[in-house]
Amino acid sequence: MAFYSDGNVQTMYIDPRTYISATHLQGNGRITFELDGNSLAYLPNMRMLNVGVTSNGAHFYNKLVGAYSLIKNIRLLDGKTELSALTEVGIYQGFLNANSKNAKSECVDSMLNRNSLGWSVLGSDRRIGRVQKTETATALPATTALGWLDLRNVFPILNSVSHMPTAVFKNLNIEIEYDVGLGRQILHDDRAHVSTQRPILAVDVLMNPKIVNRLNSGMKSARWLEVEHDFFIIPQSTHNGGQADQGIRQNVDVKLNGFNRKHVERFMFSKEYQNTAKTIANNNQIGFGRYGSPACFKQNVQFRINGRNILPGQGLTGNNQRLAYLVDTYGDFVSYPGSNQYALASQNIMRDGLTYVGNLDYIGCYFGEYIDDLQINYSRVGLQHGGGANDPNATTDALNAHVFAEVAKQLIINSDGSYVVEYSQN
Repeated sequence: MAFYSDGNVQTMYIDPRTYISATHLQGNGRITFELDGNSLAYLPNMRMLNVGVTSNGAHFYNKLVGAYSLIKNIRLLDGKTELSALTEVGIYQGFLNANSKNAKSECVDSMLNRNSLGWSVLGSDRRIGRVQKTETATALPATTALGWLDLRNVFPILNSVSHMPTAVFKNLNIEIEYDVGLGRQILHDDRAHVSTQRPILAVDVLMNPKIVNRLNSGMKSARWLEVEHDFFIIPQSTHNGGQADQGIRQNVDVKLNGFNRKHVERFMFSKEYQNTAKTIANNNQIGFGRYGSPACFKQNVQFRINGRNILPGQGLTGNNQRLAYLVDTYGDFVSYPGSNQYALASQNIMRDGLTYVGNLDYIGCYFGEYIDDLQINYSRVGLQHGGGANDPNATTDALNAHVFAEVAKQLIINSDGSYVVEYSQN
């Protein structure tokens, strides 16, 4: 249907109903957008503009997450009914930014979300580096780089419906929690002062009642994969990187309850230093800072669902094996030599040398099952820590493991216009 060319769609720009700005000193901010219930229907391609900060100078955003690092949690609501939501947005969006073709990351995505992903082989020394200039946050709202967020990436329900009719969803609103406090690493320079900018919501409104009625008549149900979050800890090794840790395998066996009685499709977890100060050196983020997923030495990963192992043998035991499963499960990935390996000597490969080594070690797998019991058997081998007390050592330091799983949900619309959002059993 030629909605746009025949004038059946009008683009509206909506200011926040509530906007509480955030700074590095007063970390939390909150934004609420309310969609007009008098409009007939909204198309699902909602997007948030002007995502970003001003600073006390020219500074790069976090090089993996970009401007999305501001966002802590986000929810799509109808009144008080939650339709879709995502927690730990910065960490998950960092993964999504890397889950792309290299050329698209360099030429498109980095321009929209202000990250620094996407590399080329440089002609001067044949090493890998970034050619395309990355825009920075500046002191002036008129010149600071701001991001653009497609809300279909954080609200999967929007990918499963043709439109959002106000006859069904009478009080659509979006709630966003910003967190830019100290330690959040919004900008590459840890000393930078930040102040959030007022975002704008852009929505396309269907204006023709005949088209809306026709679409409404065919809208009976929808199914989508909601991304839900759980969490476990990989504790510090017994000797904190001391000599007695050398070559000792640390086993971490955990049971996750957050996905019980749900149908799970794709599953991924990202590791984060529990002490995020270890991702800072000389006041700058090391590689991707706290949002990268650090690789550990000689990792083994096995998943047990409902009492049985999902992976053959010992599970995932090698760097290339982990990467292969990740790509087979999620598709293209912005990788580079050493991206998921512990301490690879890459000075002659990467322009930034060891800065980015082992920064993108995501662990992913496809389940496709209804979960009654989920266990993760994870292990790593310790190495004696030869650096300073505050230097990162992923193979013995305490790590937070952020787990994200695609959980089947469905929308059922009744004949009287009421609806139910529930977990799908398949």
